Amino acid sequence: MTEEKKAAVARYHRKALMEVADRLLTELGYDGMNMNLLAKEAKYSKATVYVYFSSKDEIVRLLCIERLELFRREIGVILKNNASLDEKLAAVRYALDEFAREDGIYFDFICNSVYASPVSDASDSEKQLSALIAGILGDLSALQPEAELKKAWYAYYGEYKISKMFEGGDK
Repeated sequence: MTEEKKAAVARYHRKALMEVADRLLTELGYDGMNMNLLAKEAKYSKATVYVYFSSKDEIVRLLCIERLELFRREIGVILKNNASLDEKLAAVRYALDEFAREDGIYFDFICNSVYASPVSDASDSEKQLSALIAGILGDLSALQPEAELKKAWYAYYGEYKISKMFEGGDK
């Protein structure tokens, strides 16, 4: 088999596994999905899953990267808009809220894992995720200085995450 065919086969299997992982994560959450269940649901052996991915975290990071790339494009559209600074900031906040609400598993994973490992020890997907987030922050620094963005992020999303914990009263 040629190298090109091998690469195409690998892309096919990685994509198939990621689609199943995305469904499982959405249905069961981060703690409910594991490599054994992924292998079973995707009809692969566990060993085959590990040929394509080193860990559950790698799969989740790659799915986060997919979503953040879409989010970055959305931010780009907002930044190019002829709206006022306040309107752009409101649109960015709305987009972040929507991301947190609709892709909460990935949003939480990103919030909990970014910069968790020293860059020198980071895997390729960790470096890619960190670079993507840094790029988004760089894009948004056209609206506000990065230090102010980070301060606003921690203030707002810290409150947001805490309020989510207490939704529904007795839960």
